[in-house]
Amino acid sequence: MSALHSTHPLPAPTDDLTGHMPDLLRLARALLRDPAAAEDLAQEALLRVWTQIAAGAEIDDLRPYLMTAARNLARRRPRPALALSEAPEPAAPPVAPGRLALREVARALARQPRADVALMLRQATRGESYADIAAAEGVPIGTVMSRLSRLRARLRHECGLPAEGPAAALLTGEDAA
Repeated sequence: MSALHSTHPLPAPTDDLTGHMPDLLRLARALLRDPAAAEDLAQEALLRVWTQIAAGAEIDDLRPYLMTAARNLARRRPRPALALSEAPEPAAPPVAPGRLALREVARALARQPRADVALMLRQATRGESYADIAAAEGVPIGTVMSRLSRLRARLRHECGLPAEGPAAALLTGEDAA
């Protein structure tokens, strides 16, 4: 069992130990900038050194040992967390959700028939009309329209998107209505 958790009573602190309390408090206030937390830190450091002395530890120079104990305790002290309402707003909108959504769409596209994906890419990246794609592919315009419609439906299903409304609104955060 450690000296901190011993069942035996500790001897009374010596004047040497308690005489360093003002210096210890000054250091703790400089480290923490909170008077109540500084007092707790100083008392904790004093208690730890006191229990070490009671356990038989020989400390040559008490003042630097106490100050080092206080500094070490201050470093290990958990920082107070800000409430979410007090946290600063991010300087830029987060990009991770958009990247994750794009990665999900890319994976879903990779599972689709290549011919259908090629039609969609022609429309999405080149801005070609249904008529232009139909003429280039040598198929009726209705075929292009139905293949793209079915592909979009499969992508919406695989990505968990609603059947109605523009899918782009989900990526930009706009109202889909």
